[in-house]
Amino acid sequence: MGSIKVYRLNTGAVTTGSTKEDSFTAAADHTIKAVLVTPRGNSPLANVQLYVEVNGIPVFQPDVPADILDPLNPAWGDLEIPFKKGSKFLYKLTNNSGASENYDISVILKSEAWPPAG
Repeated sequence: MGSIKVYRLNTGAVTTGSTKEDSFTAAADHTIKAVLVTPRGNSPLANVQLYVEVNGIPVFQPDVPADILDPLNPAWGDLEIPFKKGSKFLYKLTNNSGASENYDISVILKSEAWPPAG
């Protein structure tokens, strides 16, 4: 059967020209299906860059424009990245949009377990 879990990291306010980063460690075995970026305000994602790595390996090389990872973009893609218990997910978001904004980084995790673990 399986399950889907959304792990959301919030950047807090990111002023223009600034970078925020955060990470988390997998509590159970999952597969990363997607990484999505959404602004909490009305700021466009143009000129916002996202760098992501899993266990020190870059997912996007070197980074990706955040507007590609907008959930409203039908071409945001489908990932299949193993994310085993103890694996580390790290992001760095750089805001060059010209305005301060608060962003959510949503990591869509798929698990084969039901009920979902961690």
